[in-house]
Amino acid sequence: MMPLQFSQADQKLTLDYMQSFIAGDGKCFEARCEPVHLKSSFQPIYSISHNRIVGYEALIRPSLSSGTPISPLSLFSQDSSIEQSVFIDRLCRTLHVINFTKQNDDDTWLFLNINPLTTVNGRQFGAFFKDLLHRHNIPPHRIVIEILEGRIDDEHQLEESIRYYRDMGCLIAIDDFGVGHSNFNRLWNTSPHIVKLDKSLIDQAESSKKVRRILPDLVSLIHQAGSLALIEGVETEQQALIALESDIDFVQGYFFARPEMQLPDSLFHPLIDELFSKLKHNTQLLSHANQIKLSPYSNSFYEAAIEIRSGTPPEKGLEKFLSLPWVKRCYLLDESGRQVGQNFVPDDLFAHLDPRFFPLNDTSDSIWARRHYYQQALAEPGRLQVSKPYLSITGGALCTTLSIAIESTEGLRILCGDLVTPD
Repeated sequence: MMPLQFSQADQKLTLDYMQSFIAGDGKCFEARCEPVHLKSSFQPIYSISHNRIVGYEALIRPSLSSGTPISPLSLFSQDSSIEQSVFIDRLCRTLHVINFTKQNDDDTWLFLNINPLTTVNGRQFGAFFKDLLHRHNIPPHRIVIEILEGRIDDEHQLEESIRYYRDMGCLIAIDDFGVGHSNFNRLWNTSPHIVKLDKSLIDQAESSKKVRRILPDLVSLIHQAGSLALIEGVETEQQALIALESDIDFVQGYFFARPEMQLPDSLFHPLIDELFSKLKHNTQLLSHANQIKLSPYSNSFYEAAIEIRSGTPPEKGLEKFLSLPWVKRCYLLDESGRQVGQNFVPDDLFAHLDPRFFPLNDTSDSIWARRHYYQQALAEPGRLQVSKPYLSITGGALCTTLSIAIESTEGLRILCGDLVTPD
């Protein structure tokens, strides 16, 4: 890491002092704080639903006076004092705000990263940010403050810092959520306007069916917490499609646009329309493929339901269905969702049961009224229902459940059949 070199006597942290380091040609400005030169880049953030840019993340591009690029992380050396860290953070923000205001954009957000040290300690060096926005005529509601909450250990300090910017009128974004110290407890406590999901999540979702299946639920939890969800680091078409499937609100990444010093001429991106068309096509293909794959199971299950409704004993009516390779178990529920009797299982099932889940094998008299497959079948008697894949508490395996409500000699029954879902 390379600590900044400026005189102890010159460690002033005022707005006027910051602006003394900045010069430009009227359109593009940079800051010179030897031996470092700083430039701004802006990466577009797109709203999927609006099909256009709604904001830009300001990114710092540092280099040595020789022109050699250096990592932005090297600006904040572990050996730097708090004063130096606050200085460079304020200098970066001043540079970003000046460059942003010179580009005639009056409709979008400006996302600004705040160094965690500044978030916690900045105010002890006097007022700054409100004055910066006022001087350059940017209303606070156009600023999104990105806070790397995982780097702040003190919960009280984190909440106090967020409250400071929120009270000013800015929006709050929690950055890099899903890695490090991120947790939902902080999400509930801080109530950010936007949660930025770390790039590692979209990378993993592209290569793992399990992560891809979980990602929409993670986004749903963020929505239920009252926040919008942004996924960063989208670099491929496949990742972009996964983001759409996950009901994400905003996307950011090289697939849509790279960071540039100048804002793009058009707010709209033709790729988003194409992605929606491909997503619809892929969804239709997947639905058709699943129908074909499940057809032998759904047909056999429906035939078993007809036989049971006609008075055939369940163990007899289910023989053909239980002989199919993916079938794990069948069972009957009464109108209240309580299981009637034991499971009906394939002859060879017990040879494949995981002994670690033995306490869960006996499901007689269990209550499954919370399950969607029960609720859907009860709502539409006589119509076959197919659940989404879910983790079965019985055996701890991923499964899909077929269900149908039928009138039997003992009253209304919901016939259910669990199929093992390949992961």
